[in-house]
Amino acid sequence: MHSGWASMEPSGPRASRAPWWVSRPFASAAPSARSGSRAACAGGRLAKAMRRRSPNMLVLALVLAGCEPIKLGGGAGVVLGPGQQQCRQASLPRVTPLFAEGPAETGPIILHREDGVLVTEVAGRVRGRHEREERFGSFDTRSFENRSYRLVVEDAVAAGRSEIKITYYPIADVSMYGPITNFRSWKMYGLEGNQNGGYTFHVNQQMRQVSPRQLEQTVTDNAREGRPLRAGDILDFELGIYLAGADPKDPAPIAGGSSYFSDTFRYQVGLGGLTPETFDSAGMLGPPPDARLGGGTTVPFVALADGTPVEPKYALSQLALNIQWPHPQGFLEGRRLFYTELDTGAHVEAGNPPLPLQGVPGPLFNARSCVACHAFNGRGVLPPVGEQVQSLVLRLTNEPEFGDQLQPQEAPVRLSRLEPQPVTLSDGEVVMLHRPVFDAGQPLRASARLAPALVGLGLLEAVDEATILAAADETDCDGDGISGRPALSRGAPGEEPRLGRFGWKAEHPSVSAQVDAELEAHLGVGETASALSGEDRSRLVTYLRLLGVIPQRVTSPVQVRRGAEVFAAVGCGACHLRELTTGGRHPFEELRAQTVHPYTDLLLHDMGAGLADDSGLPEASEWRTAPLWGLGFTAQVSGSVNLLHDGRAGSVLEAVLWHGGEAQAARDSVVALPREDRLALLAFLDSL
Repeated sequence: MHSGWASMEPSGPRASRAPWWVSRPFASAAPSARSGSRAACAGGRLAKAMRRRSPNMLVLALVLAGCEPIKLGGGAGVVLGPGQQQCRQASLPRVTPLFAEGPAETGPIILHREDGVLVTEVAGRVRGRHEREERFGSFDTRSFENRSYRLVVEDAVAAGRSEIKITYYPIADVSMYGPITNFRSWKMYGLEGNQNGGYTFHVNQQMRQVSPRQLEQTVTDNAREGRPLRAGDILDFELGIYLAGADPKDPAPIAGGSSYFSDTFRYQVGLGGLTPETFDSAGMLGPPPDARLGGGTTVPFVALADGTPVEPKYALSQLALNIQWPHPQGFLEGRRLFYTELDTGAHVEAGNPPLPLQGVPGPLFNARSCVACHAFNGRGVLPPVGEQVQSLVLRLTNEPEFGDQLQPQEAPVRLSRLEPQPVTLSDGEVVMLHRPVFDAGQPLRASARLAPALVGLGLLEAVDEATILAAADETDCDGDGISGRPALSRGAPGEEPRLGRFGWKAEHPSVSAQVDAELEAHLGVGETASALSGEDRSRLVTYLRLLGVIPQRVTSPVQVRRGAEVFAAVGCGACHLRELTTGGRHPFEELRAQTVHPYTDLLLHDMGAGLADDSGLPEASEWRTAPLWGLGFTAQVSGSVNLLHDGRAGSVLEAVLWHGGEAQAARDSVVALPREDRLALLAFLDSL
């Protein structure tokens, strides 16, 4: 073992427990035959490893010679013989954990006091209106100034008393002469939501002001049902906030608005913590726990009673539900930077003051702000044929005249044409695929990269290395045709290698590394006197780490359940792993020990010649398994659907049909599906 390196061993099987929506065996889908040979051990796999320049070639050459036949465990996964176990072990890299052991930046989210009281730490930001109304999901002007807060919920129900005390700590003074901040709880849910006045509260009263930055409220009963509190109740509440400036006599008024609402919180009485559960018009709670794709970071799905989402373009823009103080303020300041044009300092949302950041970009850049490519934190989009690309870049290989990436100042890149490729499905339906061809004025060895969605980055960063490596099988030791390869990020000379997690090729090991790389490559922000400060970069990292994950939305339970079964049966889950658990090392408490459902293994897979880029590199057809959470909101957030690395897929089905290589068998199984099962599969994917 090399000094300073930790040998990361697999900590669990590839398969995870069955989700809530799987209730019966799948019967009618086409069988999922794997493309890899289950007999030959050394030849093809060694050749594959050699092509990938594996660091363990000599060891593998010896181990692979002793491979034994595998046994398939009737749906329980692959059982490896001694040769395969040694084979997989030998192919695992030694990596350094991204984070060292140590305490989180904040304390525990839920604390059990010695007197039996449960204490839950909560934090948030102001809102323009009530939940289920416009201006709830959006961000009002100056949202990054004086408009975050901390709440402490002290729950005595677990100690045998029907009492919950909630203390509000705003970052700025409340109004002392104007309206008093009020507390609203136990909602009455109308059929159409707030918008017709049918959505009010049983309790609406002023909070007790202890000081300009501390107000209190005590809840003693379940006003919705007219009885004492009991464990399992969901106490939903919000604040009507009046900050200094609501009355002309207020000292130290803040700039901008002073009258707001808070987040709508749903507290789990007697249990502690918040839940994204929301009441529908029938009084039923949801989503079920397994639909909370982001674990404790999962935000409520805000919709009207008929399921119509409210402000869907902001679905990927909210704070993590379990965010802890003081992270909301860092989040909001990071968002300000994300929405700032770095060449002028102007905020792209009207009414906000500029930042003194003029001249930050260098001479070469392809965007003026982060949001120019990642609108509402969503995916980039392709332009019409003949127009210049805006949220796609060309990464270059061995092009010394231009460096690693082509910038618009060097040569504009246009979408030249779309080459059609028809695919006929089992029922005769023809799906027309289109391969985009880009023109930079001259032939280039290039890899087109579309801006990805920014969903759950902090959670993926918090997954332990051992968990990721548990699914790795670089040389296909188990013979199932799937050979996920961990990407290594070595950084500067002398730095220890870490696992890559982010980027289309998993080239970046952390959110911080991703931010630094994107600032330099796309915004021209380098290590110069005019570069962003370390504090500004940290704010951007906090923002990206703590974006909340939207839950799975099941509008048709029977069809979605069937689609989940099809997803598993055709083999999609071999790479798009449904469940991961984050470790206990991440500095953010919100991201530790979370069971999440991103549908990725964070590994590189050979997707076949059809998806290879034009870089000319041996790994041209290798791509990181794209997470699927948030997939169903692509059109609402981005305005159109452009999936895969170069945006070629205009629908989820098109994306599936482009799969090849290790995913060829799964793709062919989808082509062979009966129409009903194919539609069920698409409904399931759209629910994520």
